[in-house]
Amino acid sequence: MKILHLGKFCPTFMGGIENFMFDLIKTQQAMADEVSAIVHHHDTNKVTCFEQNKRGLLCRVKSFGQFAYAPLSPSFGLNLVKMVEQVKPDVIHIHMPNLSAFWCLLYPSIKKIPWVIHWHADVIGSVPDFKIKMLYPFYSVFEKALLARANAVIATSQTYMESSRPLENFREKTKIIPLGITDDQCSNRSHRFSSDKDNILKLLMVGRLTYYKGHKYLIEAVSELIAKGFVLELNIVGTGDLEVDIKKQINNLNLESSVHLLGKLSNEELGQTLSDANLVCLPSIERTEAFGVVLMEAARASKACLVTDVEGSGMSWVIQDGETGSVAKANSVNALVEKLEIYLKTPELLQEHGCAARKRFDETFKINRVAEKTKLLYEQILS
Repeated sequence: MKILHLGKFCPTFMGGIENFMFDLIKTQQAMADEVSAIVHHHDTNKVTCFEQNKRGLLCRVKSFGQFAYAPLSPSFGLNLVKMVEQVKPDVIHIHMPNLSAFWCLLYPSIKKIPWVIHWHADVIGSVPDFKIKMLYPFYSVFEKALLARANAVIATSQTYMESSRPLENFREKTKIIPLGITDDQCSNRSHRFSSDKDNILKLLMVGRLTYYKGHKYLIEAVSELIAKGFVLELNIVGTGDLEVDIKKQINNLNLESSVHLLGKLSNEELGQTLSDANLVCLPSIERTEAFGVVLMEAARASKACLVTDVEGSGMSWVIQDGETGSVAKANSVNALVEKLEIYLKTPELLQEHGCAARKRFDETFKINRVAEKTKLLYEQILS
């Protein structure tokens, strides 16, 4: 089978959706399919380039930066047509949200090919950026047209599909397939609570430094627990528009020795940081956090997770409260304090929840299982 993925970026750009798409492509290629992809170049200094291997072609299209989180890439449509002519795909797999996906609506040669839309997240969250809120009415016209034209839609969880307004009229052709990641046996290392730092509870938060991730709530919770006499350490991995604000909060709360901004890490550095952590935290505050790829990475490494109960998000489905981690009330410092205090007082739960998380990873979140379900969907729409 010949498959063409249409995405926003791909590694070396680091992001949950990008990493998932790249893992899916590699797994599909290993299943003997011919799999190609077209994405934007995240480095604005680079020109459009094509990278060929034995199992497919990757096109990174020149980008001139971003506006309202959308890459500005006027030549994307023409390069998409070139890719379709060269690859001759049986199916086009479109990862949304992605403004450049709308080029598919304009070219007859592309409209002849079956489409699968992978719905990673809605554009509009509960607290949307002002620019997004103003522009979405125009964007939504093309979004609806794309969904109407698609042969099938993939949603990453039942809860997200049921709460998604754009998917409301397209549920009959929506299939639930959770995200997945590759199994790295080196990551399957579980560490007990005790360490060389006298039972410090080591927290880890990974993701873009942006408003919906809820950094400020977790930092405030850490401050309150330290004031109660508990010993915690929080490492924050990532970069983003809130970096200055987060640094200011850390300084104002005198947490410089307890909360550390590690910036962008390599895969090896991130793997070691994850291995050293006791608990992975994702205290997001709105359903823009549709799934949380880092939760699967934590489960692969046998780590318990603390997430929030954002309505419509898949986080509280990925993490089973009291089994593979804890689910706290969203937008609540007190709720985070309460859940963290349980782990501080009963540290054996970290090991117990971490082992259960690894078992759930083996059963549900391995990328080869996702690839098999996705291929079945391709075969259904092609037949």
